[in-house]
Amino acid sequence: MRTVTKMMTQPFLRRSITWSLFSAALVAGTTYAYLTDGGIHAPLTTGTYAYNAFMPGAAGFPAVGGTYTDPVFGSTVKRLTNIGAALNADDIYAKHQANANGTLAFHRNSAGVHIINVNTGAIAFPDQPTGSFAHEMHWDALDPDKYYFYSGASLVRRNLVAQTNTTMKTFPSTLQNNGGSLNIQSRDGRYFTIRYGGTNKVWDSQLDIIYAGSATPGDLTGWLSITPDGNYLVSGASEQVSWAIDHTTRTISNTPVMFWNLCGDHGALTSASNGKNYMVTFNCYSGVPGVYRVDITLNQAGRSVPQQLAANTLLVPLEWSDAGHFSAVSKGPLADWVFVSPESVIDTYNSSTAGWTPFKQEIVAVNVLTLEVRRLAHHRSRSINVVYSNMPRVSTSWDGSVVMWASNFNDNTPVGYADLYAIQSPLGPQVPPVGMSAPQNLRVIN
Repeated sequence: MRTVTKMMTQPFLRRSITWSLFSAALVAGTTYAYLTDGGIHAPLTTGTYAYNAFMPGAAGFPAVGGTYTDPVFGSTVKRLTNIGAALNADDIYAKHQANANGTLAFHRNSAGVHIINVNTGAIAFPDQPTGSFAHEMHWDALDPDKYYFYSGASLVRRNLVAQTNTTMKTFPSTLQNNGGSLNIQSRDGRYFTIRYGGTNKVWDSQLDIIYAGSATPGDLTGWLSITPDGNYLVSGASEQVSWAIDHTTRTISNTPVMFWNLCGDHGALTSASNGKNYMVTFNCYSGVPGVYRVDITLNQAGRSVPQQLAANTLLVPLEWSDAGHFSAVSKGPLADWVFVSPESVIDTYNSSTAGWTPFKQEIVAVNVLTLEVRRLAHHRSRSINVVYSNMPRVSTSWDGSVVMWASNFNDNTPVGYADLYAIQSPLGPQVPPVGMSAPQNLRVIN
């Protein structure tokens, strides 16, 4: 179930700001920039990029395929769509909105689902089949030309270049809504989790075997996902629960582990390079509000809020008034990174930036092992509580080569308007080795 995290205003200690300059080389033809400190960086209130005035139609605002440079963090932000004065229908979320290599992305509107070119914003493949649920379209983990959709009891793979469909597997009964929020496929492309008969199963697509056992989602219309390494199923609801998958016996554990119950279902799953699986999610009950790295194998049943917080790791401190979304890199050398879009419930259309707080209304990347935080851009979407499409709902590609989000840029005509924006190569080549602490309090520009 997609519900905004409920938080109430409470101050917390600010991190001090230390400035240094750091430069790095990157592949020719790409640029990236970010800040790594924990200070307050409010949007500009005057000039071309004034927070309440820089919006579609304003001087200097990019057309589709055009870019602007975030004036605070320095990232190059690309505009990918222009839906005009219309309601946004993009089903952007923690699952990968962009494909295996970040070149194509889903774009849903009133006419259906188009596949757009992430480099230009142009429609590459118009009006593609959506199957039983448009929000259950999932990019293949390996092949950037392929995506999956449900059709009755069948899982179907779409070949974009050939414009053909292949039935991959017909299951014993009609495939059900799996929440449309997180991935259904492991990063090696082999394992899928599919819901039918009210529970989730594991299908080995290589051997065409449905594993014994099943997992019951905490919410029958909410998400239940498979970890990128294919070793666990995880359900998100009022309690987060995991089930171990045994690929030797081809079974799903019948003993679920309740590993977190300190917030709602917003989160993303990562299989880190240290061999552990984490959910990156919110604490919104007590203690320090913010984004936490949560070990999905630790049984927290009956444990208090302080005990659960102590057993896990704070990644980004926020305010009680911040909600947000997550999307994790699932494969490749960037698989320790997760993107977060803190979304302030008190930043409304045309409101002031007075009292701005750290990480407010930003696109942030955090490394779950080194704990490095990279602040990339302000997402500039306002009044997130008014309508669901106002929420940025950050989403990355399988390999982390692009990060996308939706934004209304303070444009409320009509309420519910938003277009898609992206940063390409948001993390560049900077991947600190496991166990090495990343440098902090830097401004990085390449």
